Amino acid sequence: MNQRFHALRVADVIVETEDARSLVFDVPDDLAGEFHYRPGQFLTVRIPDAEHGSVPRCYSLSSSPHTADPLMVTVKRTPAGRGSDWLLSGVRVGSVVHVQPPEGRFTPASLDGDFLFLAAGSGITPVMSIIKSVLAAGSGRLTLIYANRDERSVIFGKQLAGLAAAHPDRFTVRHWLESRHGLPDAAGLRAPAAPFRDRDAFVCGPEPFVAGAVDALAVLGVPRERTHLEQFRLPNRTAFPEPLPGGDLSALTSRSVKSLQMMLP
Repeated sequence: MNQRFHALRVADVIVETEDARSLVFDVPDDLAGEFHYRPGQFLTVRIPDAEHGSVPRCYSLSSSPHTADPLMVTVKRTPAGRGSDWLLSGVRVGSVVHVQPPEGRFTPASLDGDFLFLAAGSGITPVMSIIKSVLAAGSGRLTLIYANRDERSVIFGKQLAGLAAAHPDRFTVRHWLESRHGLPDAAGLRAPAAPFRDRDAFVCGPEPFVAGAVDALAVLGVPRERTHLEQFRLPNRTAFPEPLPGGDLSALTSRSVKSLQMMLP
């Protein structure tokens, strides 16, 4: 985690929802090798800070290395979120942002496997990278259960619908809207996840959602080694929580998840 930061120019800012934007980076040819990545990985971004000079924050890549996508992260504004506020309010086309090369282990071993994705809010970001990659370069079948407050807060809604229409035999999406179905707790997630209990599961979202999804998968008998969670291995140990040692999921319950969040403030 001692990689140095590189200055990348923002080539485009895409409005995804009222409170989410995608930042597209222009990667110079001489840095192309350092910014090769696997689907589901993240970038560490240097955020200006009055007290410390700068602080690191991690944002998942929503682009796919197996399509023509340029390097892109998607950021959702979080309450009192220092990083998201700066990126969404202060960064424009032409701005320079300092980032480290991609990292992370929230990535499938093969693009030919069948996967179940459980995502909430901006947790769709690394999942979108994996979905696009599998559909473009693999043979796996994919099911996504995606939770949001309401229809207006669905990130990548049109893209997901387009991918499902283009790959009806391989990709299905089930939206969970809190405005209609209430909060997506463990009991509610079990039924839609049950038909896919034999698949590897990738889970990403806010703490309560992750806890509920992990509980649901455990009750369904999904082995721990087939349940994958987004965990940032962060460079500033004083600024970020430690990941669970060894990827242990035993402490992940609806009451005890402490350090898993999709987007840190």
